[in-house]
Amino acid sequence: MRNFILFFAFFLASCGYVPTSKVANTLFDDKIYVNVELNLQDPKNSIFVADTLREMISSKLGKQLALKHEASDIINVKMNNLEFIPLIYDKNGYVVKYKARLSLDFNVLFKDGTSESFSTRGSYNFDISPNSIISDNIRTNAIKNASSEAFDEFISVLAIKGNKNVKYQ
Repeated sequence: MRNFILFFAFFLASCGYVPTSKVANTLFDDKIYVNVELNLQDPKNSIFVADTLREMISSKLGKQLALKHEASDIINVKMNNLEFIPLIYDKNGYVVKYKARLSLDFNVLFKDGTSESFSTRGSYNFDISPNSIISDNIRTNAIKNASSEAFDEFISVLAIKGNKNVKYQ
């Protein structure tokens, strides 16, 4: 087992593997402004998305949220679509499992004046009791998890595109 771990570590080091989070950290400066455009048809859920994305900037990237005039980089986010799709029905025809699917549009304005636009998707599967509705707590949790997945995809796509232009330390 120890030989396998050593081999795996050597393999990752020799092939030039760099974690996505490290690449993303080199793409952004320390202060980021996040602007989430509220969806007029679904303003309550837009706020959950905004809160989750701001939390992800701090926790996953380790960057500070800043006011627009203080920030080096600006991330504009628009919630396109949020849907709850029934996945599994019980023997009586009641839905017992749903999928929350969220699509987001990101537009990033970097300090150097360049911009990038991406569309991402996140999803989250969850169970409910037969013959019940999706409660606010379950709905909030599903939106947060789907937002987190969409943000992870955004960072991955951004890191891959930026990989050609970034030198690692």
